[in-house]
Amino acid sequence: MSNPSRIIVVDRTTELAERFREVLDQLDGPAEVFPCLRVSDVVEMVEDDPTPTVVVAGPAIVTRSGLARLEMLHDNCTNLVIVLAFTRRPSAAMRDIVRAGAVDMLQLPTDDSMIVASMNRAVALAERNALAAMTTEPAMASEPAARPRGTVVTLASATGGCGKTFLATNLGYLLSRIPGHRVCIVDLDLQFGEVSTALHLRPKYTICDALAREQESGDLKDCIEDYVVRHESGVAVLAAPRDPSEADRIEPPDVTKVLLAARENFDTVIVDTPPYLSEVVLAAFDQSTSLYAVATLDLPSVRNMGVFLSTLERLKIPADNVRLILNKAERDVGIDVDQVKKLFPQGFSSVLPYAKEVSKSINLGLPVVAAAPASEISRRIVQGFRELTGGDDHAAAVAAAGSGWRRFLHRPNPAVS
Repeated sequence: MSNPSRIIVVDRTTELAERFREVLDQLDGPAEVFPCLRVSDVVEMVEDDPTPTVVVAGPAIVTRSGLARLEMLHDNCTNLVIVLAFTRRPSAAMRDIVRAGAVDMLQLPTDDSMIVASMNRAVALAERNALAAMTTEPAMASEPAARPRGTVVTLASATGGCGKTFLATNLGYLLSRIPGHRVCIVDLDLQFGEVSTALHLRPKYTICDALAREQESGDLKDCIEDYVVRHESGVAVLAAPRDPSEADRIEPPDVTKVLLAARENFDTVIVDTPPYLSEVVLAAFDQSTSLYAVATLDLPSVRNMGVFLSTLERLKIPADNVRLILNKAERDVGIDVDQVKKLFPQGFSSVLPYAKEVSKSINLGLPVVAAAPASEISRRIVQGFRELTGGDDHAAAVAAAGSGWRRFLHRPNPAVS
């Protein structure tokens, strides 16, 4: 084929991609190497592009959860040819490797000849797949265009009580004020999730019910909206399990499936996480466009924030996607904001004061930006999320929308009635 074939190398760093670039001139035909840090980004790179494509999954991807993401990639983009490159043979079952669509495996480190032989075979197969796709009957012109996939915003911390759920619900409300913008909060605090409680919702279903449906019919993206509960603002919530013991039933591949399904149905998916790192949380990070790390103004939380960020660096989570929020800032508590800022040179997207409006809004089951849109903390929340909501002008729209909630504030509280 006239155009160069494409080799997409997916790993946490670009080192493996550079290794493959070194042998390009030894391949049988023209090819280009493109580094990619997440499996979820590959779909956007190859969608509606007939270029013959080989995906090389690096060591950071060849894990149980990574193979599950590759399986979904293979199901959605059947023309791709997938090669696994690993330093230690994956502990997954052979059926998981087959389901991921792998046609070859490379044990690293290896010499040039092994890489060249593997890529020549994979590229030849990719070219045949691309040629076969071109000769199939094209889709009808009347078919509607697929809606763009939504983005994923994850809130995380290494300490409990930092306000992740509070921020998730307020961000959800802010985004719901954008006309036509569909928002879903996924509660991944699987043992003690509080999103539903914070919004005074009584969910009929939870994430466990949604996954059970997926196991039965395999069409979670077509039915996930049946399992959410909606707040009066329009924000959808996929609730955490009712029983903490059910958390053990949910594994990293399940999280990937849920978030991919949610992205197909919502413009923004907000993920609320537990106050620790686990494989389940890391699966959410892999899908996330933005990650907000939250700490409070006390030494244990600040220290844990530093450890948390160091861990993200070791895991090769792109730093450009990480934003910091300092919550519950007070005066005369033995540590001040300026001291904390010196410890984190990347800066904070928002420093939120300790405010009595927060407790009142939580008791009302409302985000504070709805219950008290003119307050100082609401103004700072709006500014802190301006990258996601469209700028500071959104504050005026939120204040105007907040006035429509005055009647709601005086209604009986269904959660305590």
